[in-house]
Amino acid sequence: MKKVKKLRYKLMIVFLSLMILTLICVIAVTHSKSLSVIREQSLQLNRRLVAAGVEKLDTSYTQLNRIYQSVYLNEDFRELLRRQNRSTSLNSDAELAKNVFLSVLSSRTDLYSMIFIDMQGRLFYATRDEAGFYPDYRSCAPPEEYLQQLTHLDEWQSGLRLLPTHEHMPLRSTDTAAPLVYSAARKIVNTELGFSAAGILFITIDLSDMERLTDLIRPDDSSVTYIANTDGRVIFDSSGERTGGNLPKAFLDRFSGDMLQDVTLRDGRPYVMVWARAEASDWYVLTLIPEAAYAADALHVSTSILVTALIAVFLVIVFTTLTSRMISRPIEDLASVMGQSGLQDLGRRVEISGNDEIAQLGESFNHLMENLQTSIHNEYELQLQQKEATIRALQAQLNPHFLYNVLQSMGSIALVNGVPEISAMSTALGNILRYNIKGENALTTVRDELAYTRDYLSIQKIRFGDRLDYLIDIPEYIMQGLIPRVSIQPMVENAIIHGFEQRQEPGTICIRGWTADDRLLIEVADDGQGIAPERLAQIRSQLTCLDDRAQTPALGIGIRNLHARLKLLYETAGTLRIESEPAVGTVIQIEVPFIKE
Repeated sequence: MKKVKKLRYKLMIVFLSLMILTLICVIAVTHSKSLSVIREQSLQLNRRLVAAGVEKLDTSYTQLNRIYQSVYLNEDFRELLRRQNRSTSLNSDAELAKNVFLSVLSSRTDLYSMIFIDMQGRLFYATRDEAGFYPDYRSCAPPEEYLQQLTHLDEWQSGLRLLPTHEHMPLRSTDTAAPLVYSAARKIVNTELGFSAAGILFITIDLSDMERLTDLIRPDDSSVTYIANTDGRVIFDSSGERTGGNLPKAFLDRFSGDMLQDVTLRDGRPYVMVWARAEASDWYVLTLIPEAAYAADALHVSTSILVTALIAVFLVIVFTTLTSRMISRPIEDLASVMGQSGLQDLGRRVEISGNDEIAQLGESFNHLMENLQTSIHNEYELQLQQKEATIRALQAQLNPHFLYNVLQSMGSIALVNGVPEISAMSTALGNILRYNIKGENALTTVRDELAYTRDYLSIQKIRFGDRLDYLIDIPEYIMQGLIPRVSIQPMVENAIIHGFEQRQEPGTICIRGWTADDRLLIEVADDGQGIAPERLAQIRSQLTCLDDRAQTPALGIGIRNLHARLKLLYETAGTLRIESEPAVGTVIQIEVPFIKE
């Protein structure tokens, strides 16, 4: 079976290799032919698009000329020109200019402003947002392109001049930022005064019309279209990177060559440049199309062929696989289940069909997994029982140890004093005995544990008298929290024995409780004699070792017992900490998860 299986896979690999090699050859030839055809067709389309853009620019140039003709024919504007050599009011002249300019601005949405600078240096303007005038045009910081036209006004005979994109000059309004515009400038002459120069009229046009134009002639989003003048100043760039800037010199050098050229930019990517010149405006329109765009279209055709071929190969593979797996399927399933089974997933079983040798092997595997699951379950139950027995044994160690001390105290008081304090001690002892007798559960509430501790403290109070005082500060909201049974009393007992038993001065024990996040903290602090640093280090070291044979008298049985129960009940979630300073006192603190009853 194993040899047949190897041969089957070898034959399948040879068959697939031959098919894939054939597909690679077919796709390579198809891709090359597709790229050539698609590139030629796309370039023809791009030529027509650029020609349409040039035609649109010439149309816009003609329309701007007509706007200037309409201004010349406007009676208010003619009146404004006649007033130039008269002593007229500047405000009345500005009103005439305003009427003319606003009527023109309303004729086209892409016109942004009209600005007229006369021979006296006065500036009249109107925009979409405002209208006004300046007695001296220099006070409003006109663009450098405007100043050049004013400087060479005498050399300017006639005709419309287009100025490249620049930021609109600041006027009186400060509410909106000055937009990017290009300008059409024309020398104004007074026809009634011998065609003498009267000033320059600037019409600014926003770039919305240019944006619409480039969107129209751009073949796709990966292409970039520029509109630029003969000096290389960019009127509009569809990518927004060079608008108002300059074309690379390499582009300007190519305007004298063929209208279709291959170029490579600084990013190393090859492009095809298609350009044309607008005769009227003397502007250029050029589009850069990445070679990758043609390759992408050709790749789409090749991909379609590849997908079709792959579907055919897939059908062949499916047929071959189905027939071969009829024999190997049961063994593969068995191997898969055996590989995925583990201690964390013992419930997986092999599906049995038939009664041959493979079915018998599957039945043996299922039987083995069932026996293993049963054995692990029994072992887990046994560990739980042993853990519970250990906790109960540790709790049971506390009773004879404590009862011995209490009975000794009661005997001493009864023998020496014969006073009624014995009654109080007996009552407290009865409560303590009942608390331990009903202590079947390893956990109890803070309220019950605190009552148990109070009974213990009442006995010790009778024993020590004024030498012992205590304070309990545990809020009501944690009284129902669960803590290990007999956990506060050992900490109090440790404070009494090691803090006050060996000295005559009075002392105080403070029992506090609080929560932090989802943790419950119980703390017993005393102001007794404290623990020496070397002995404190020895105690902390012994807390990390739960082996009774390794313990020394440095650690009391109550604290060692409490620490052991914390580890058994909570593992790493329960902790016991001891802090002490000689002649200052000792603090013992336990921290467990805050769980309410």
